[in-house]
Amino acid sequence: MNPSLFVHVPAQLLPARLNFLLNRRLQPEIACQEVSIDQLDFKQLGECAAILAAEQLGTSLHAPFAAFNPGSSRKRIRKYSRELARKSLQLAETIKAKRIIFHPGIPYGSSDRQLDHWRQQNFAFWPEFISLAETFDCCICLENIYESVPDSLLQLCGELSSPWFGHCFDIGHWNIFGTVKLRNWLDQASPWLKHLHLHDNCGDQDEHLPIGQGYASFTTLFAWLKERDCSPTFTLEAHNLPDLDLSLAALDRYLA
Repeated sequence: MNPSLFVHVPAQLLPARLNFLLNRRLQPEIACQEVSIDQLDFKQLGECAAILAAEQLGTSLHAPFAAFNPGSSRKRIRKYSRELARKSLQLAETIKAKRIIFHPGIPYGSSDRQLDHWRQQNFAFWPEFISLAETFDCCICLENIYESVPDSLLQLCGELSSPWFGHCFDIGHWNIFGTVKLRNWLDQASPWLKHLHLHDNCGDQDEHLPIGQGYASFTTLFAWLKERDCSPTFTLEAHNLPDLDLSLAALDRYLA
């Protein structure tokens, strides 16, 4: 078992996948994406996490992202985002997650003015949640989605300046939307790089293919990590078990 490695598991499927995870000694990134967080049984998920912990297997959490936008100009959306963040942190504490990944909520094609407003709102939004996450040893990670450059995400990380808040670099999303070279993004992100999302695509849609089945530059990524002696945690975001096996096999080759 690689202590830095997590695999994508939809939250509602964790109880059914528990034996699979135990038998394969895999750690789940529990994803609140397909079912509303209000419909999840926190107690049951906590019991599953405790069983994993007894076998020295940890958890991470992918927070819900539908309508989550703490940088919105609309007060109602910011209020909803705050409620969703509180519930997500509550679940992260219940399952003893060491990482909780949030989408930034930046709309596609945002102007510089919109990005400035987003950053100002987020600077006010996150401190209470960073303080809460610190109490149970969990790091909040903000993932790139539509961003063509890392500037807004990394400026926010620098302004918040907390070891409990950093960047989740998603190479699949970079492969679609990124306009800077991979090494440049990673070089800029390195002070705040906490987590990676690993999946592949052909550059035009978010296919979540196994590693090596598309055009994302995994050779460059793993070479950079080795050169920098950088060891963020990471999640294989395969969305079915056959694709997970393919990604695990490819990962072994890169880590050999």
